[in-house]
Amino acid sequence: MERVSKICAQHLIKHLNVDNCIEIRSLPGIARNKEFMQHIDAFIAKEFTQVSKLNNILNLHCIQIEILSQSKEEMSMVNPNSLFRLILTWIQKQITEESLNMASLLEKPFMLYIAIDNSLQDCSIMPAGDISNTEIVQDYRKKSLKDPQPNSKNKRKILSQPSKPRVLICKREIGIEEENEFEPDWNLIAADQVGDHSYLGLVTIGGRLTTISLMLRLNVPSTPSPVTTPISSRPGSEEKPDFYCGVANMSSQRCAFGCGNVNNTLFVCGGYDRTECLRTVEQYIPETNIWKQLPTMRESRGRFKIAVLNDKVYALGGSNGTTELASVEMLDLSIGKWVVMPPLPLARSNSGVCTLNNLIYFIGGWNGQVGIKQCDVFNPETSTWGSIAPLHTGRYQAAVTAYNNQVFAIGGCDAWNCLNSVEVYRRDENVWSFFKPIITARRGCGVAVFNNKIYVVGGSDGTHSLNSTEVYDEETQTWVVGPTMTTPRANVEVAVVGDRLYAVGGFSGKNFLNTIEYLDLKSNEWTTFIPKCSSEILIIRKKPRSRKNSRKSISDEKSNVADKKNVEDLSFDAIQIAAPEVIQNGA
Repeated sequence: MERVSKICAQHLIKHLNVDNCIEIRSLPGIARNKEFMQHIDAFIAKEFTQVSKLNNILNLHCIQIEILSQSKEEMSMVNPNSLFRLILTWIQKQITEESLNMASLLEKPFMLYIAIDNSLQDCSIMPAGDISNTEIVQDYRKKSLKDPQPNSKNKRKILSQPSKPRVLICKREIGIEEENEFEPDWNLIAADQVGDHSYLGLVTIGGRLTTISLMLRLNVPSTPSPVTTPISSRPGSEEKPDFYCGVANMSSQRCAFGCGNVNNTLFVCGGYDRTECLRTVEQYIPETNIWKQLPTMRESRGRFKIAVLNDKVYALGGSNGTTELASVEMLDLSIGKWVVMPPLPLARSNSGVCTLNNLIYFIGGWNGQVGIKQCDVFNPETSTWGSIAPLHTGRYQAAVTAYNNQVFAIGGCDAWNCLNSVEVYRRDENVWSFFKPIITARRGCGVAVFNNKIYVVGGSDGTHSLNSTEVYDEETQTWVVGPTMTTPRANVEVAVVGDRLYAVGGFSGKNFLNTIEYLDLKSNEWTTFIPKCSSEILIIRKKPRSRKNSRKSISDEKSNVADKKNVEDLSFDAIQIAAPEVIQNGA
C-alpha cells in the first residue's frame, strides 16, 4: 500500500488550499507519513493568518489560557512561538503528572504565570506573599478551589514570580528552518496574533489537532501590599524586561554516550539514538549557545564513558551495538584527531569512569552475563593498564565520580536489580568499603561534584525513567532529595561547565532526547532557558529568503537592543545572542 499512500498524499498536496488544510491535517494516521505531515504543517504555518479566520478551525477543541504579565513592555515584546511551546510543556505535565485529561483542560480557562525557573505555573498555587498575588489572582484562586483538584504524584514546590518581567525568545540559525522541539504528537504548528494581546495557536496534543486561545493580562497591583515589601521602587509597568532564550539542542538524539567538560565547553560523543551506535562528536559553547561538530571517533560506540585529562579526551570500551568493546581511543585537542590507545584488560560496556590524580579509573561494567566487579586503572604517562581491588558488588550502569580523593561507585544494577548501595575506593589502602546508600535505587544515572557536593541525577528505577536528583552534603553526611529536572532522563550524562550543572540527552521513557537542561544555583531549579548577560548584544534580523543574502541580513540588522527605546515596534522572527567581540570581529 506504500505506493497507493504516496499517490494519495501527492493528490492531497496538489489540491491543498486554505479551505481544506485543517481537514487534511486532521486525517487519522497522518503522523505516520512524516514528509506529508511536514508539508501540510508548513502550508498551514505560512497561511495561518487566513486559516485562523475560517469556521472549520472553530470546530477544533480549544484550550483557553491567560498568562499574567508584569509590564506593558513585556506584553508588547512577547514571542508567541516561545510562549506556546511553554504552554505545550505545561499541558504535557498536567496530563502526565497531575492526571488531568483533555476534558478537564477544556472545561475552564487557566491563568498562568512565568515562575523564577522560566516555567509556567498555575496562579492557583502562587505563593500568598508574592507581590503579584493581586485581586485578579485571588479571584482565580477562589474559583479554582471550588473545583476538585487532581492528585499529583510529583508535586513541585511552589515557585515565585521573578522580581523583574522577562521576555522569552527563540533562537534560529539563518536560512535554516527551526527544528521542532516536540515530537509530532506534541507540536506547535502555527501561531498568530488575533487581537490586542491575544493569540491563537494550532497545536497537536497527544496527536489530536487542538487550538490554544492565549490572552496576556497585565497584573500590576494598584497599591503596595501591606504584608510585602515592594521588589522595586519603580512601578511594575516601567520595569525593563530581562531576555531569555532556549538552550540549543544537540544535532542528534543520544543516550548512554560520552560527556565531559573540555576547556569550559560541553563535549559529547557517540551514544545510541534508537537506531544505531554513533561516531559523531559535538561541542556546546555556553557563551554563544551554539553546538559545533568535531572530528568523529574512529569507531561507533554506545554505553560508554569518556575521561578528560590534560587536554585529551579518552573514549573507553562500550558497545558497537553487537558486541562489547575493549578498544580505547583518544582525541588530542592539539591535533584534532582520534588515535588508538592500549585496549582494556577486559571488553565491557556500561562501566563507570572518572579521573583522580592524573589516572583514569574504569569501574565495573557488563560483558553480557553479569555485573562485573573488576576495576582497572590507566596511566596516560606510561600508556599502561593495571588492576585495583574489585568491587564488593558487581555492578554496571553505576555512577562513578572522584570526591575527596576517593572514588565513589553509586547505584547501578547487578544482574537483575537496581541498586541503592554505594561503594568508596581508598587509594592508600587499595580497598572498597560500603558507604551510605542513596535514597532511590537507580541505574543509568549521571553524577558530578557540583558546589562541593555530589549530585546524582536521573536514571531509571528499573521501571520508569526518573527526573529526581539526590545530593550528598559532606557537612551533614546525608543524602537529601535535590531539585527535580524538567524531563525524566535515563542513561543521562552530566557535566559541570562554569557555574552550571548540565544534564544532557538520555531516554525519557518514551523518547530518546537531544535536549539539555542545567541546574541554576540561584533558583536551585533545573531550566532549559538561558538569560541574556549584560555584556551581550542581541542580533535581530529577519529570516532571509535564501542563503545568498544571509550575510547581508546580519550586517544590515544587527543592533543593540539595550539602546532601542521602541524595540517593541521592531518586526522580527529570529533572535540570536552573541558577545560584542564576536560582532567586532565581523562574525
